[in-house]
Amino acid sequence: MSNRKVAALRVIVEVVFMFLFFFLLRNRDLQKWFLIFGIGLVRALLMGRFYCGWICQMETLFRPINWLYSKLRLKRLKTPTIFKNNVFRWTILFLFLLLMVAVRVFKIKVNLLLYIAVFSLLITLVFEEEFWHRYMCPFGTLLSLFSRKPLFGMKVEKPSCVSCWICQTVCPVSAIEKENDGMKIDTSECLVCLKWKESCPEISIKYSIFE
Repeated sequence: MSNRKVAALRVIVEVVFMFLFFFLLRNRDLQKWFLIFGIGLVRALLMGRFYCGWICQMETLFRPINWLYSKLRLKRLKTPTIFKNNVFRWTILFLFLLLMVAVRVFKIKVNLLLYIAVFSLLITLVFEEEFWHRYMCPFGTLLSLFSRKPLFGMKVEKPSCVSCWICQTVCPVSAIEKENDGMKIDTSECLVCLKWKESCPEISIKYSIFE
């Protein structure tokens, strides 16, 4: 499939799920979104973090922010080194789960998903996407656990890879790393966003089954 068709398909999927998100929000039934996430979590075992790159409303909302910052040539802060560890991200997940239990037990009327979406936007206005996707998002942390060894995922075809590092620079979560014999993709962090397709000169990255 051509780059243009893939990009168009991704936009269509994002728009459909964004409308669904706001439909559930308008009908005060946003809790059903957890069902969609649950399906995405199970699919992560087979397809990687497809939910993050194609369905998540937060990633969809980040797109116009990224476009605007690019047009205005504005730079955002990189992820602070102090937060680049698993202790921080798992602590965030634990606190989130604790908050969910508290809301349920004490019957607090608060829309957690809406507040998380707004908070993610505020974070991404200041910091690069990596900070939210890889270290702060509780959903992303769970998905990274489920997508450690998916059946399908992004792979670098090393014979055709020229190690130009372009894919590494465009990856929003720093999931692509350089090895001695080429580039390697961390499937647990890869959002399957296909942004590399816009830049890779040899199209050396494929979404395929792992052998």
